[in-house]
Amino acid sequence: MPDAVIYVRVSSDEQEREGFSLDAQKELLREYARRQGITLVREFIEVETAKRAGRPQFTEMVKFLRKQARGKDRDVCCRTILVEKTDRLYRNLLDYATLDELDVDIHLVKESDILSPDAHSSQKFMHGIKVLMARQYVDNLGEEAKKGMKQKAKQGIWPSKAPLGYRNVDAPDGKKIVITDPVNAPVVARMFEWYSTGRYSMDEIGRMALDEGLALTRESKDSSLRAVVQYMLKNPFYYGEFVWKDETYIGSHEPLVTHELWDKVQQVRADRRTTKRRKSKREFAFSQFIRCGHCGCLLVGELKKQRYVYYHCTYYKGKCPEPYVREEVLDEQFADHMRSLAFDDQTLSCIRNLLMRSQADEQHFREEAVNRLQNEYRLLQRRIDIMYADRLDGRVSVEFFDEKSEQYRAEQRRLKQTIDEHELANQSYMEEGIALLELASQAGKCFKDRSVTEKRRLLNLVLSNSTWANDELTVEFRQPFDTIALGVRQCATEKAAGVDSGDLRLKRLRE
Repeated sequence: MPDAVIYVRVSSDEQEREGFSLDAQKELLREYARRQGITLVREFIEVETAKRAGRPQFTEMVKFLRKQARGKDRDVCCRTILVEKTDRLYRNLLDYATLDELDVDIHLVKESDILSPDAHSSQKFMHGIKVLMARQYVDNLGEEAKKGMKQKAKQGIWPSKAPLGYRNVDAPDGKKIVITDPVNAPVVARMFEWYSTGRYSMDEIGRMALDEGLALTRESKDSSLRAVVQYMLKNPFYYGEFVWKDETYIGSHEPLVTHELWDKVQQVRADRRTTKRRKSKREFAFSQFIRCGHCGCLLVGELKKQRYVYYHCTYYKGKCPEPYVREEVLDEQFADHMRSLAFDDQTLSCIRNLLMRSQADEQHFREEAVNRLQNEYRLLQRRIDIMYADRLDGRVSVEFFDEKSEQYRAEQRRLKQTIDEHELANQSYMEEGIALLELASQAGKCFKDRSVTEKRRLLNLVLSNSTWANDELTVEFRQPFDTIALGVRQCATEKAAGVDSGDLRLKRLRE
């Protein structure tokens, strides 16, 4: 009788309090294990949104499975995961790769699918595409949250963590707002005054602020004290404006310094800049985009005889054996890599049909979630109506009615927002995923005829790293183009072996 673990994830703290999603997933997986004769040895329960950083229970499960894999008796060690469906297990493609390295069996119970280490490559590819689609759906939910944050910005409310010298608090209407910190705000104001005199460096101002008790927080462990001070001194938030998503808004918060003082600080900063970047007279398509495969330095472009463009290593680390290379050679090899993202028309059509069919199951699950939320909304409304009748009859006081009804209406507003986010996200994520596949298939055709600027933009979108060595260009695709490239290679391999990939995938979908 095989051993297994179950992994359950809910998407919010509210779901944890309601208990609906947790209990439903656990009951489904336990019943499945009972029917299949599987012994459950551990349960990992995760309460967190897919967009939030860190999943401690997922990490704990990976550690447990790795420890099991190191056991001496591999016939009895746990090598199976039971999970409701794809988007409950994976947050991104890195999670998918992590589990793939463990060589475990994954039972996707609601999808009636079992992914094992010896599964066919086409099955793994389609599973990777489903992971990609789940990620697309989560990103669309995130877009709705971003819209809410932009709306706050338009109202003059800073929609994120308050800068040093301010605090985040709850306003009477329930909104998060920013107010001055009575302890730190005066010190921050003095930092601007100190720097405006021109007598102190940023390091000195940082140390002076620390001496006055200001806890200068670093964005990362690699940030220097100078970098933290510089970020504060150039932040327009302190004179009453802020920038959110490249747009400037007038804040509703209280400024710590005047606009004139802030301008003076910027002038002192500008006067201290003694070096300026030199701009190249000509823009090269691949300059500083490729690294040398021998020494790791960047390749830069150089014009020869006013006609020919060559690329060579910067030799920053010393002598390098890599010779010059013509731009035309790099251009052709980049185009080849872009063409490697293209499915043939038959396979692309097959994948499009598969994804649209699999969307029907996902649509059903989401409709169930929306229906549940709508039922909860109506239940709260009935409670408000009954309580209002009790108030009219004198069975409850006006104060009690006002307090409870406001709690219920606040919960209704939360439910309505969640319903709207699901409905809006569900409208486009699958279409956008299919459009992404079609875009990838057209990348090779588009690349050759583009301008220098457009080529760089396309390469930045599709590739994460490029290296050149021994007359060969090696690239790494960004997500999700890495999954698409893998799928194209698998399709080509099956076609060379005489396997009709499209018929095979359609047959598996029907099964």
